[in-house]
Amino acid sequence: MTIADENVLDWIEMCRHNDRAAQEKLYKHFFNDMFALCRRYARDQHEALTILNDGFLKVFSNIANYNSCLGNFRPWLKTIIINTAIDFTRRNKKETYIIHIDQVQEQGDDDFRLAYKNNLEEILQHFNLLPSVTRIVVNLFAFDGYTHKDISQQLNISETTSRWHLAEARKRLKGSMQFKQTKQV
Repeated sequence: MTIADENVLDWIEMCRHNDRAAQEKLYKHFFNDMFALCRRYARDQHEALTILNDGFLKVFSNIANYNSCLGNFRPWLKTIIINTAIDFTRRNKKETYIIHIDQVQEQGDDDFRLAYKNNLEEILQHFNLLPSVTRIVVNLFAFDGYTHKDISQQLNISETTSRWHLAEARKRLKGSMQFKQTKQV
């Protein structure tokens, strides 16, 4: 166990007693990592910060439920932040739509990779062009390691619909990234 891990465990224990200074230390310690996670789910930095703060509020409200014997704190925190991002999208689904397609078969779903060598902000701009549910499916599958079965249960859609959203994201991202590259030439 590293000194940082010991500090986190100490802060968690103090957070259980509603220690504001410990909450601030825990928040600052995980801020960059969790904010980057939120940026993938959000349309802009403001939404990402809202998701992050809502997530940490849930963490601090439920920190008594965290059991260090069951595993590291970071995965527990990450799960809460991801679920908060999904809840946020559901609450704010202005243009969100779910398409149920039963027989979509797209090759390469399981090896989806975003092969684009630009900075994070440019990639996020392309992600922001995706519909909310499609963006969530890409994040859960490609970045957070969820299976289509997990995604279907989390979002209450079929596995086939999850696969469709991934294929749709691939098609849209490829198109928007190629368009940008041809525009620059």
